[in-house]
Amino acid sequence: MSEAAACCICTLIILVLPITLISLSLKTHNPKISVEDLYIPAINTAAPSNATRLNTFVFIDLRLRNAMPLNGLRYEALNLTLFYGSDRSLAVAEGAVAGFYQGLMKAARKTAVLRTRGLPWEDAFDRISRGLTVDVAVEVAMAVKLRRCGVYMKRKVVVVEGVVSLDGSGEEVDEKVVRLN
Repeated sequence: MSEAAACCICTLIILVLPITLISLSLKTHNPKISVEDLYIPAINTAAPSNATRLNTFVFIDLRLRNAMPLNGLRYEALNLTLFYGSDRSLAVAEGAVAGFYQGLMKAARKTAVLRTRGLPWEDAFDRISRGLTVDVAVEVAMAVKLRRCGVYMKRKVVVVEGVVSLDGSGEEVDEKVVRLN
């Protein structure tokens, strides 16, 4: 190989590598969020005691995944809201998860216990007793800051939501994870 060809290949490699890294760092994605588990004890018909119907808590387990190979994420508080059925005007539970930093290509699991208010227990319990399912819409609102080269960029507000179907055990009908979009 001639000296000119070797110099040309070396220059090409030196130019392509930084351009590739820069383009990867500039491409951003929203975090991928999914509901791993959702449990509402108040609609658990298999519970031996009627006291579970008086339980005013909802247990939720979220998985957050940062799909960006060169950018970290700083989450401010994750605000969780649950709605009964398709009626988005009836918020039945609210809560928050403290903010945190998520590194490059990392996944985090966050659990929360939400206090319910205004859930139409009788309607939900009646549907479950008849063998039907109850739909609960999950909404997660958060502010995210992108970390590039050690510097935090402007914050971006992200709101994702999804619907989880629950059965008589108070847990999800499908074992499949529900991805929030």
